[in-house]
Amino acid sequence: MKFCYTVCFFFSTIILWSQEKQVSEFPMKKSSLLWEISRDDLQGKSYLFGTMHLIEKDYFIFPKKLQKRIKNSEILVMELSEVPEYEDLIGHLILPTGSLFDLFTEQQTDSIFRWAKDKFQIKEADFRAGFSKLKPFAIMQMAIQLQFAGKTESYELSFQKVAKKHNIEINGLETVNEQMALFDNLSNAEQVEMLMEIIREGDETINRIRELQELYVQQNVDSLFLFITEDKSVLSEKQNEFIDARNEKWIPKIVTYVTNNNTFIAVGAGHLGGVNGIIRLLESKGYNLTPIKL
Repeated sequence: MKFCYTVCFFFSTIILWSQEKQVSEFPMKKSSLLWEISRDDLQGKSYLFGTMHLIEKDYFIFPKKLQKRIKNSEILVMELSEVPEYEDLIGHLILPTGSLFDLFTEQQTDSIFRWAKDKFQIKEADFRAGFSKLKPFAIMQMAIQLQFAGKTESYELSFQKVAKKHNIEINGLETVNEQMALFDNLSNAEQVEMLMEIIREGDETINRIRELQELYVQQNVDSLFLFITEDKSVLSEKQNEFIDARNEKWIPKIVTYVTNNNTFIAVGAGHLGGVNGIIRLLESKGYNLTPIKL
């Protein structure tokens, strides 16, 4: 009996050892936006891809080899199972009580009105009428999207279209409520500062987004992660809540999907790199992550 136990222990140790993999050094030497996920015990092929939720058409990477891997998958997994409709979001964008302007000083409010008029040709009366019930982070998001209106593509919509055309199941790693709670959990002061950052920085915000897109097309996920997290903004200071904690929460779900199905996983590229990124978290569990250059 003792001999049997020793033999079983020996073989179980060998199996575990054979599945271990050295976690990639930081920063990694080889990189890509697309990664094949493999391990000896996996029957099919699964892939991990890094997206940008707001990306201009000139930086949008969607070659046939990427589309082919989606088509050959059984399940498409994104952060959300579908791109949310306005009706799904509006409840999270509206202040529960009071007005937007209750949160700002008189000087800050004047700055908002000047910014809205100079940037978007929105007069004070119209801004008060149309935006007074919105949360500050909603104003910030709308402002960025307005500046890129008509110039962007959507990975999520594109992937969703391919999956529906080929009858591929679509699942999400989190819900709209979970995702929007990240912003709801910001204090009023943090949301105020986020909007004032946009106003103070002016075109510098757009320049940083363009710089981020330039890094994106170079397909270096560690550089992308560092660019996002080393920024001195409110959101960069929330790295754990917005990136690391979500990565940890997603890993068990990702493992389940790739164990049982040919799965294509698409999440924001900022989640792939870094020492606590999805790539290294999967490697620490014995999976091989192989970059596929697009």
